[in-house]
Amino acid sequence: MIRRQFLAATAAAPLALRAAAQPARRPNLLFVFPDQFRGSALGFLGREPVQTPRLDRFSQESLVLTSAASNYPVCSPYRAMLMTGCWPHRNGVLENCTSNSEPFGCELKAADRCWSDVLADQGYSLGYIGKWHLDSPRKPYVDCANNKGPLAWNEWCAPARRHGFDHWYAYGTYDAHLHPMYWANDTPRDQPLWIDQWGPEHEADQAISYLRNERGQRKPDQPFALVVSMNPPHTPYGQVPARYVERYAGKKTDELITKRCLDLKDDAAMGTKLARAQTRNYFACITGVDEQFGRILDELERQGLADNTIVVFTSDHGNCLGCHDQETKNVPYEESMQIPFLIRWPGHIKPRHDDLLLSTPDIAPTLLDLLGHKAPASMQGASSAGLMLTGDGPRPTSQFYLHVPLGKPSGGRRGVRTNRHTMVVDWNESGDRDVTLFDNQTDPDQMHNVAGAQPEVVAALKDELAGWLKRAEDRWTL
Repeated sequence: MIRRQFLAATAAAPLALRAAAQPARRPNLLFVFPDQFRGSALGFLGREPVQTPRLDRFSQESLVLTSAASNYPVCSPYRAMLMTGCWPHRNGVLENCTSNSEPFGCELKAADRCWSDVLADQGYSLGYIGKWHLDSPRKPYVDCANNKGPLAWNEWCAPARRHGFDHWYAYGTYDAHLHPMYWANDTPRDQPLWIDQWGPEHEADQAISYLRNERGQRKPDQPFALVVSMNPPHTPYGQVPARYVERYAGKKTDELITKRCLDLKDDAAMGTKLARAQTRNYFACITGVDEQFGRILDELERQGLADNTIVVFTSDHGNCLGCHDQETKNVPYEESMQIPFLIRWPGHIKPRHDDLLLSTPDIAPTLLDLLGHKAPASMQGASSAGLMLTGDGPRPTSQFYLHVPLGKPSGGRRGVRTNRHTMVVDWNESGDRDVTLFDNQTDPDQMHNVAGAQPEVVAALKDELAGWLKRAEDRWTL
């Protein structure tokens, strides 16, 4: 089924789904997404020797989407797509929100219609805890470490720009994980709160307090939607409590590195040196996030809320950590694009694994559909609620990939990812188009470009890409 048929079929689905599946009480939503958590770093998948006991247990109760992707695998573009259900060329967040991108209007607009705005209008209590990174820094810059260098990253979010979130405990982007900072509901821009506690643990404490409603954070007689956005396993990897690093004490460094796209025989390679220096810490961060996620789940159960709460665990993008000699993300490799996506709704979503090609703009309309609300007409994503609830229905055939250089919306890389292939076309200043094609079934480590040997596959995927460019309002040309 081509994408336009998929969109047409899913557009008619919500009313029927709600008639069949709407519970007596409106469901709550708990959406947890740590930063830079690659999709293969889940213990239950058996792909990497990472310890995630709570996610392993959670996976047995959830729908696990094994092919979910971050279409533009970098922080702010993902978050804008998540909130608006729109592609970057429509919502305007074509790069990370920094002082460099501020002159280009690169931030979430106050006038954008987000999924949270819809729920706020329906009486939901809305809470946001943790990293936001959707506001451009402005002078005078907030006095903090992330704004000290040539590039400013961190900014306060004014109440009028919070898109319906009535409980706010967040920051823009700040990477001192052991000494994080936050702005609460009424905290002035120049008086952030500084905390001496590991960020994910503190944010789990805040989420637990929200679920208990200890300070009247939510309306007890109304449903809620709570977002918990943890920063680790984002850099710096070493800022993690020692107790999590100690859990990997029985493993030698090279035993932790299972990715074949890392040449452990090349001691001088940047990727090899980075992986050896930080894989243990990266896994420790993931194990810590796993534990804090488990604490939140336990409180949901204690409060008697688990059966009527849709819980999502995902991430904004992955992390190469030296794979393919790449430092972090923002590239089309699986380590960068593939993300965890687990969703649990007891009695409604059957636990299973599915290779649905979920794209980031699809998340907002899907969640609204599951919660019983119509997505705004502005949203470009398509609801996958029917597939999640029944396992049946139309499926997208691919996912769009973007990388947009700052100030050059028609430049950079574009591509498509299917259940078998990843194809990327790279534009450069001379006008050349370099094509890369990976067969992810026969070459899961993406070590061999087979574009020259498979011109028919390239041609078919270019046609698929052309359709994506049109739908995403992207003027980039093949």
